[in-house]
Amino acid sequence: MVDLVKIRKKKAKEKEEAATAAEASAPPAAGSPKPESRSQNTVPEAPEPQTPNAQRPTPKAAEPQTTSNQQPATTNKLEAFKQQAGKRRDIASVKIEETQADHLELLTFVMAREHYAVDIERIIEIVTPRSVTRIPNADSSVVGIISLRGTIVTLVDVRRKLRHDAAGDATPDTRIVVIDFHHELVGFLVDRVLRVVKTTRAAIEPHPVVHAAELDESIRGVFRTGGALTILLDLDKLLDHRALATSTA
Repeated sequence: MVDLVKIRKKKAKEKEEAATAAEASAPPAAGSPKPESRSQNTVPEAPEPQTPNAQRPTPKAAEPQTTSNQQPATTNKLEAFKQQAGKRRDIASVKIEETQADHLELLTFVMAREHYAVDIERIIEIVTPRSVTRIPNADSSVVGIISLRGTIVTLVDVRRKLRHDAAGDATPDTRIVVIDFHHELVGFLVDRVLRVVKTTRAAIEPHPVVHAAELDESIRGVFRTGGALTILLDLDKLLDHRALATSTA
């Protein structure tokens, strides 16, 4: 059984570890106390010699001027280092964000003997089938509504939208996948939930179209996992927001 809570905690931990690693590998940020304290300790030494004013040698009079001439050069180097260090840290952060955005975590499942996947970020819960209440005059894509701990969930016939035959009797493996769809809870039946897989956007290939009638915008592409070809669905295009709004009105 897929433990969504454990997966979300693991994903949050990975993001936190990646951010910590970026900060550790980056050079000191601008305003680091170590360079500033060194600069401050170097400058005051010359103006306060230990020799009394009466015994001060004549050559010593030029030392404060020499130190003051070196101070701008030290400051310029420090400022240049700060600016360069900040740029390096920004580049590291951008690379981590790009890497995280390039990876996808998908829930895979079986429907009508076909393997499908959806983005796990949209999934709220996976529950066993339960009693469905029909809605009079609802859209044909709406099966009915179910109650999930007092919250109404609209059940949608995704099989019909994907041009599959109607589902038979429920089996011990049948599940309802509940997702967040435009701030509404929507569920659909699947024959069996498989597992959560990780892939990259580069691994998603275009949907192979044999005939123009097979072109479906609800399919984002296909990828291979475990030796099987899996279809990645676009939930926003698969589900009809207007039909769902009518059914819940």
